[in-house]
Amino acid sequence: MSAHTPAHLSPAQAAQVANVSRWTIMRAIKSADLQAFRDNKNQWRIKTDDLNAWLRTHPAQCAHTVQEESDAHPQHTPAHPNPITQDTLELVRVKAELEAEKTLRATIEVDRDHWRNLAQKLTETSKRKWWRL
Repeated sequence: MSAHTPAHLSPAQAAQVANVSRWTIMRAIKSADLQAFRDNKNQWRIKTDDLNAWLRTHPAQCAHTVQEESDAHPQHTPAHPNPITQDTLELVRVKAELEAEKTLRATIEVDRDHWRNLAQKLTETSKRKWWRL
């Protein structure tokens, strides 16, 4: 990814960053509260700017994990969720790139094995004279 291109997160990655469930993210996408789009693999992608905007406008949904603690310690609970830090975004981006590389490697290995099998079959059949079938 280039430096000027914003990171695109999957719903699971966005949920991990926002500290909510994936279903919360999906409900927000379906209700059009959270802007998202489908990529060429028909998977949901969320821009980090859109996720930050959603976090600022929906503090109640993002603070549900903190509310249980707020009953015991109300002075330690922030009024608004913390904005996503650059380090967290970078970590999620690197994890996504690593998963993409793993998928690409697996695809390449399957393709290699397929071509290897074809080559082995060709060497086995080349022992026969092709003009004497």
